[in-house]
Amino acid sequence: MQARVAIVTGGADGFGAAISDRFRQEGYQVIIIDIDRKKGELKASSGSNLNFLLGDVTRKETWNEALALARAKFGRLDVVVNNAGITGSQSPVHTKDMEEYERTFKINVRPIFCSAQCLVPFMMEQGHGVFVNITSTGCTRPRPGFAFYNSSKAAVSVATKTMALEYAPTIRFNCIAPAVGNTSMLKASIGSGPDSLDRLQKIEDLLPMKRVTQPVDIANAVWYLATDQSSFVTGTTLEVDGGRGV
Repeated sequence: MQARVAIVTGGADGFGAAISDRFRQEGYQVIIIDIDRKKGELKASSGSNLNFLLGDVTRKETWNEALALARAKFGRLDVVVNNAGITGSQSPVHTKDMEEYERTFKINVRPIFCSAQCLVPFMMEQGHGVFVNITSTGCTRPRPGFAFYNSSKAAVSVATKTMALEYAPTIRFNCIAPAVGNTSMLKASIGSGPDSLDRLQKIEDLLPMKRVTQPVDIANAVWYLATDQSSFVTGTTLEVDGGRGV
């Protein structure tokens, strides 16, 4: 049987690395798209069915290259996971500059548009496909200081729901909303000094489950939404947040 194929953006680190590993372990051919060559090549070296594509997911050219790779090497494309994104600095709106605002929407929202534009026609012709887009609990439980991060992730959620209606029943579109995750972005936020554990404890205390989201939590949720286990699920946002959104 021909192996199924998944594209994972930001697949070299954090949530993306765990998602890539889950698909690899399940026998998928995985195309990791990442802008970090060193991390991408290192990740791809960890499994024979991991394939690295250096690229910027805000550019349609990158998505066209990914589709060309999937078609030429594997003859199919089954799953797209739009995981790459940024948080930005925590500060009130009046202190932010236009560059940060535009960069946040460019990196968090534009890939949703570009991936659909480039890949949906192929999936429609193929007769099936799944998109899983990573959003945030910031959509429904916004934290102060992240107004436009929260807004960008809300745009991802609404676009995903709309495309679920546009392309049903052939292609399914769903979102996953993590809480704060144990990734390099969190580590950069809390630092590595003597007070970092105290800062982490304060974050964990805000979550009913008293821990941050682990990459494997997101990988397991993506696997569910990407496979036939969720064949009747489309247009939804699955909260993987330890109760943060309640």
